Amino acid sequence: MAIAHMQTLQLEPAQVRTAADFFEAYGSYALSTGRDQEESAPGSAVYLLDAASSLRSAGQWAMLFDSRRAARLLARSAQIWDTLGYGFGTFVLAAVAPDQLDLFQTSERLLRLAEMYIPPTRIPDSLGDRSQRQLSGPLLHPQQQAYLLLAGASLWQRLPMEPDLLRVIVDQSPHRQGVAPIGALGTPLRLYWDIAGRFLDSSDEESAQVVASDLARMGMAYAESINSAMANERLWFNAASPVDVGDTDIVGIALASANRLGASLMQEHLRSAAEGLDATARVPLELASEMIDELPGPAAQAPVLA
Repeated sequence: MAIAHMQTLQLEPAQVRTAADFFEAYGSYALSTGRDQEESAPGSAVYLLDAASSLRSAGQWAMLFDSRRAARLLARSAQIWDTLGYGFGTFVLAAVAPDQLDLFQTSERLLRLAEMYIPPTRIPDSLGDRSQRQLSGPLLHPQQQAYLLLAGASLWQRLPMEPDLLRVIVDQSPHRQGVAPIGALGTPLRLYWDIAGRFLDSSDEESAQVVASDLARMGMAYAESINSAMANERLWFNAASPVDVGDTDIVGIALASANRLGASLMQEHLRSAAEGLDATARVPLELASEMIDELPGPAAQAPVLA
């Protein structure tokens, strides 16, 4: 399917590989030189942000020809974002490499978010003084909260926290009706909140169908974005257009759904949702399907917490 995707996007395989190689090399360079600079200017995290962004770009290009390489690159990027407190990193790591996620830290961040909507008596004493637990800077942004919530909801059976606290965030946060744009496609925030709620539901069949339908709509937005980018042939054919050819959010949500609802069930509904879409709109759904096939789910990576 890799060649078919590149043909649909009118991209040369050599150019796609070059783009992935370039961004991976730059990400590694940023990490290497940044560590040296940090010795003379302690506390600067700019090089980490630079490296994380570049590795993410490398990963989304690699989706077009090597799912496993894409997952490794996205995991490297996500580890940096997650360490810096960005919900996006937690989300991507939960999707592509859940065994690498610090479940206690993720639960603690979710509890900080839950504290905004529940009385302090429901927060476990084991997590310490509430007054000393504040949302980190990145998590003050609704978009980063949405990513964190998606990560937690997709792995709720493994988190050392009450699932009801996740339901409180889903049901009581004003962002459940939010229209702020999130991700490269500018998807309304409420869609991410709704998907998180689906992960907490008991009806896996219905949840998989609805989430796949949501991803199909995102695929149509992806096609519109790609078609607009193709209008500038100079940028497009040099792999320099400011768009994601492998949409991290679509693929991440699909992988998180497979982790939570089951790979075969999610694959079935992804295929059904893709029917009727044009070739470009199908690309991110098919990339997601290929990554689900290639990557082991959390059941094969880590035990469920009692």
